[in-house]
Formats: sequence, structure tokens, C-alpha cells
Amino acid sequence: MLRVRNTRLHRGAVALLSSVPHTKSLEGRIKEELIAQGLLESEDRPAEDSEDEVLAELRKRQAELKALNAHNRAKKVELLRLAKEELHRQELRQRVRMADNEVMDAFRKIMAARQKKRTPTKKEKDQAWKSLKERESILKLLDG
Repeated sequence: MLRVRNTRLHRGAVALLSSVPHTKSLEGRIKEELIAQGLLESEDRPAEDSEDEVLAELRKRQAELKALNAHNRAKKVELLRLAKEELHRQELRQRVRMADNEVMDAFRKIMAARQKKRTPTKKEKDQAWKSLKERESILKLLDG
């Protein structure tokens, strides 16, 4: 049995071994080999099966998210189309209200002329017909 008499030398040897650059990698390789042979259990490394299960679950959830994303995108496009159509209908309804006002103005002018016991002028009649036809064409657009 070999004894180290000088403690100073012993401390120096330990310091020398810890200062060798490859001792940490050597220790890691030894530990990995012992784990691979089943002599040592790794606490920080999960089992291979659990990695596969986690990966499979992640892929499953990712596929679900992709499907949900595609569904949401299709719904968004459909809602945008419906909103544009509704805006167009609102525009047409506004035009119908304006045409209604024009028809009512023309009707009032014709009624005022009849109350004065005179026949409506050609200009008043033409304006009334023009307003009615315009209103009808807008209504056709709104129904179609």
C-alpha cells in the first residue's frame, strides 16, 4: 500500500487531475456507458418511449391546430364576403330611400298642380316617371 506522506503533494495531485481538460468529458462518457449498460439510471433523461409519446401527442395537437386554423380562415373569408354583400345591400337601401323621397316630391308637385286646377306640366310628369323607374331599377337590384 502506497501512502502519500506529504499532504501538499496529495493536494497538488488532486489539483492536477481536476485541471486536466478532458476529465469532465471522460466522466460524462463513463456515466453514459453505465447508463447504456443499465447499471446506472439517468434522472434527467426521460425514457425513449415517453419521448415518442410526447412527440406523437405534440404532432396530434399540431394537426388539430392546423385543421382549426384552416376552418377559421374559411369562416373569416365567408364572413368577409357576407359583410361586403350586406354593405352593398345597405347602399342600395339608402338609394331606395333617396328615390322614395324623389317620388314623393314629384307626387306633391303633381298634387299641388291638380289642387290649383291645372294639369301637371310635361317636365313634372317626366320627373315623376323618371323617379319611379329609377326606384324600380334599384328595387330589382336589391331583390336580385
